[in-house]
Amino acid sequence: MDFFLLGALVAYSGAGGVGNLVLSNWARDRGYGMGARAGYIPSAIGGRKVNLAHSGFTFTHSAEGMSRWRGWWRIIRADQWGVFFVGAILGMVLPALLYVTFLPAGTDIQGLGISAALAIGVNERAGPLVGIVIAFLGAWILFKTPARQHGRNGARHHRHALDRQRAGARMARRRRAHRLAVLTVVVLWGIAAMGIAQPIFLLKLGANFGGVVLIVASLHLLYINTRLLPEHVRPPLWRRAALIGTAIFYGFFVSLSVYSLVSSRAA
Repeated sequence: MDFFLLGALVAYSGAGGVGNLVLSNWARDRGYGMGARAGYIPSAIGGRKVNLAHSGFTFTHSAEGMSRWRGWWRIIRADQWGVFFVGAILGMVLPALLYVTFLPAGTDIQGLGISAALAIGVNERAGPLVGIVIAFLGAWILFKTPARQHGRNGARHHRHALDRQRAGARMARRRRAHRLAVLTVVVLWGIAAMGIAQPIFLLKLGANFGGVVLIVASLHLLYINTRLLPEHVRPPLWRRAALIGTAIFYGFFVSLSVYSLVSSRAA
């Protein structure tokens, strides 16, 4: 069992690592709830000036306020369960079904030929015409998705990091150039990382770091939601238990990944 790969799969489920966390930023940036008052971090280049509060806003504990809160909460639940959760499940299950259907069990597709592996399997089972279509679609997805998604991911990840810095560092609040500096570091590291190892190893390494992020973030969210939120909007006990369970869950797989990586290097 490749526990390093398994840990990467677990951490990248859904949006993966920091990607899962920035979904809350999206709700705020759209102006949901008190997000309309908080503002958001605009684009580092070409973005219009937007004022961002360094602390959040609360509302009066009243029947009207709680009614509006529940209305926004219904929208958030519909988005998270109806769109993100169902979409993520389909996005993970459907490709997996294709691969286990057309490729023999145990086939190693971790090399640079990963984009052609499915097309070759389909070609042998369904004929060359379908194989060519799958090959074209695979190449198009692998070309278009990183170009579009990684641009957005880089923007939202560095925006999320800046959010954390703005909350505790005055320098990050004062200077627009700080946003460019963070984005530049991310881009330069990405360029340098491409020459360090094979893409599949970088993918697994980045995913496992995402697992570490989710451990810290789960406990961090638990602290914020039970210490800083007003009493009337704090999460129920089952949500608090779920956050602790999430930290333990990802901690288990990160530990397996570290053990697997150390063992393989020692061997």
